[in-house]
Amino acid sequence: MTRPTIVIGDVHGLDYWREAISDSQGCRVVFLGDYLDPYQEMSHRELLGNLRAIIALKRNRPDDIVLLLGNHDLHYFSSDAPICSRFDYELAPAASRLFIDNFDLFQYAFQDDDTIFTHAGIAHGWFVDDFRGDLSLSVADQLNHPRDCQVSALCRVGEARGGREGTVGGIFWADINELCDPLHGYRQIAGHNRVEEVTERTGPGGGKIVFCDCLWAGNYLWLDE
Repeated sequence: MTRPTIVIGDVHGLDYWREAISDSQGCRVVFLGDYLDPYQEMSHRELLGNLRAIIALKRNRPDDIVLLLGNHDLHYFSSDAPICSRFDYELAPAASRLFIDNFDLFQYAFQDDDTIFTHAGIAHGWFVDDFRGDLSLSVADQLNHPRDCQVSALCRVGEARGGREGTVGGIFWADINELCDPLHGYRQIAGHNRVEEVTERTGPGGGKIVFCDCLWAGNYLWLDE
């Protein structure tokens, strides 16, 4: 890493991120997505207010804040994204406008040297065989700017999450059980799969993946330089 980084897992309406980054001046802060669709009961005003505060943080600190998108964000504004659990039809018009109006502030993936951040993670086989990515190029650049023929794999729901038999989920949907062999040659940071505390796995190909969907338990990840 080129600078200390705080990683905030799936938000789902929670505002604990404020405390987590309270002393973050000089640090990078990466949000892993899923800003809406809470597990607990929350008003639309609370949900949208929390997302607006995160967007304002990005606008005020554009070089420090990275906002990734998750499956619970994409389904509010992208026709390529399948609708997932807890989709709020009443909230959808306002949520869609908020994401579309600020789309330039969000991205699908972020990369710092050999560390890659996505919402759900990258299985090696998925990247090479399904997405048809090129390991000699920047992985994040390819994910952020997919060719038309790559979009379906990018947004795919794998078998473990109810998709077609034998398929592996893309970077918004990959299940922890589909990530036994994470992308070779990289350390990944991902959310999406709930854990009580930050959990790391190393695959047979040497790829590492750190699961950080633990904001709900009051936990987040701190990466030193």
